[in-house]
Amino acid sequence: MVTFYSLDIVINSDPGWGGENVEVPKLTKHRLICETLKSQILNGSYTPGARIPPETELTKRFGASRMTVNRAIKELQMAGYVRRTRGSGTYVLSRQVSESLLLAIMIPGLPDAGIYNRLVRSIEETAFSLGYSIILCNADFSFEKARSYIKEMVNHKISGILFSPIFAAKDPPKKCMNENIKLARLFLENRIPFVCIDSMLEDFEPQSFVIPDNEEAAKSLMTLAISRGHRKCLLLHAILNSSALLRIKGARNAMKIHGMNPAHIHLMRLNIFLDLKPKRLRKYMDEGVSLLYAMDDLTALQVINHLKDMGIRIPGDISLVSHDDLDFAENLCLTTVHQDLEKEGEEAVLAMHRIVRGEVTNIRQLLPSKVIVRKSLGIYNPAIRTHRT
Repeated sequence: MVTFYSLDIVINSDPGWGGENVEVPKLTKHRLICETLKSQILNGSYTPGARIPPETELTKRFGASRMTVNRAIKELQMAGYVRRTRGSGTYVLSRQVSESLLLAIMIPGLPDAGIYNRLVRSIEETAFSLGYSIILCNADFSFEKARSYIKEMVNHKISGILFSPIFAAKDPPKKCMNENIKLARLFLENRIPFVCIDSMLEDFEPQSFVIPDNEEAAKSLMTLAISRGHRKCLLLHAILNSSALLRIKGARNAMKIHGMNPAHIHLMRLNIFLDLKPKRLRKYMDEGVSLLYAMDDLTALQVINHLKDMGIRIPGDISLVSHDDLDFAENLCLTTVHQDLEKEGEEAVLAMHRIVRGEVTNIRQLLPSKVIVRKSLGIYNPAIRTHRT
């Protein structure tokens, strides 16, 4: 059993220090935990591959909160001393591994629901199978925080980064894209290979990406809606990243292919839609809008709740389709495009592995998706403006 001692002490100096007492500054709790564990890793108390005590045990030993312990462990992980394995624990890395086989994932944010839970898990599992450790960098929709992460990556000689471009609903899309391009240039300036996941960077070279084929998926989804009588729709978006723009392009292409006016797909920001009164939405419906096309399932979820509050039925009054096929989509009977997030994570790591090994310098991979048909997409009769399932 390892005993931990407080570092809040006074050291009596030897004569070479002039006989003065030197006071050691008191360490913050998370710093104390971090430095103690680091010291024990370096002196061999915890050897490479050893599992360090679980967070519950460390909270008791240091008299610290779970959050403080978690912060200390994350710092050790960022420095390349340990790796964390979901459901198993935290293990000490060899210095050789920590210096040469370290990948980072940078994501915009980590909501309670969304694509990143499954995507990150797949990346982590695939990377571990190839001998890599993973650092998760949650930018919290902050470009400043993202830049600070990049500085740390440079310090720790990161092998590569899997990068999901950052878009925030409160910022104009053009501003977000420009900021993302600045981040990409920082990667290149510091010779950090990067592979874009989920969405790509518009008009930027060179870049590698492993992303869903959003344009083709949207074309398939809109073609299905057209086959069920839908001719006009409101396309609802919270952010306009490259994935959303490709989905818009695919939906409009489907309209063109079937000889219809692409302008009948009317773009609307989600916040504007959520402010619509029932009378205004009913007017859209009277004008022939029979379909709400949400850019993603989280947007669709907010749409469903808003329609419920207004007493508008899905699909009895209006149909709804979306993208992602998150866990809740089946329970909501939501017609949506299924993204194979596990496959995306796996292929992204394999692409990065090839780049790190020098086998290729650039990889561009579009992954196929499939439409999952459920009850939210009804059959519309334009002549009498009615829906049926």
